[in-house]
Amino acid sequence: MNRFELIINNFMKWGNRTDKVHAALMIGSQARNNHPADDFSDLDIIMVVDDPNFFLQSDHWLEQIGNFHISFIEDTIGGEKERRILFDNALDVDFVILSRNSLENAIRNNEIDILKRGYRILIDKIGMEHILPLTATERTSYILLSECEFNNITNDFWYHTIWTVKKLIRGELWTAKSCVDNYMKWMLLTLIECHAHVLNGLDYDTWHSGRFLEEWAEEWIIQRLSSCYAHYERNDIKNALLSTMDLFRLIAVEIANKLSYEYSIKADEYASDWVIKALSE
Repeated sequence: MNRFELIINNFMKWGNRTDKVHAALMIGSQARNNHPADDFSDLDIIMVVDDPNFFLQSDHWLEQIGNFHISFIEDTIGGEKERRILFDNALDVDFVILSRNSLENAIRNNEIDILKRGYRILIDKIGMEHILPLTATERTSYILLSECEFNNITNDFWYHTIWTVKKLIRGELWTAKSCVDNYMKWMLLTLIECHAHVLNGLDYDTWHSGRFLEEWAEEWIIQRLSSCYAHYERNDIKNALLSTMDLFRLIAVEIANKLSYEYSIKADEYASDWVIKALSE
């Protein structure tokens, strides 16, 4: 039995009764066969409505679905809003609230990649079943970084190695750690994804935002990541930075060699020399 069965059934009964909801789709792990839901998965539902603000601000409709304890709003894909709810038994449900115009624009512009891993129609008053199968079919192939994009990322990365050390020396541990463990890691992830496709082809599945990275990235990369994250302590942040620099360099050089791109050796050497000297003083 699906842990969310009662919530799903209540949602469908309420949604089909009200004229405020045009359609609803279940997406994410609850709707896909590849990496399906487990005991810790949440429930993701896209709602198509006329007045998103009503659903973002009102609690009345949630009370028709189940007893909830926590509710907040955050940004989601494409600049839209989602409402995240924690119901009884710690069942977490994310409601992505879309206007009908937003959905139609997304379909028209082929911006529904999130559906391409699977979906289930829960409510359909506008003929979604006739629209979505035509657009939500196969995943689009990965597009390799151009040489210009590759060089911009590498220069961005090396610039921020120096920026981070300046913050670290100044004693701004929070800022330095945030750059090493967040901003620089997103650039590192971009190269890890590119590296995986360079080795395995454009149709190789690297998911998104690092999901299931342990399954698709090279084993030597995964092993090196353990030393790339820092405790909230000056020397540990320094070591994590140096490890991140080493890993980034290895991946970037291999990508450049495979794609016959020019690697930013000048940026790498200047930043690395400056960082090592500054950290040794």
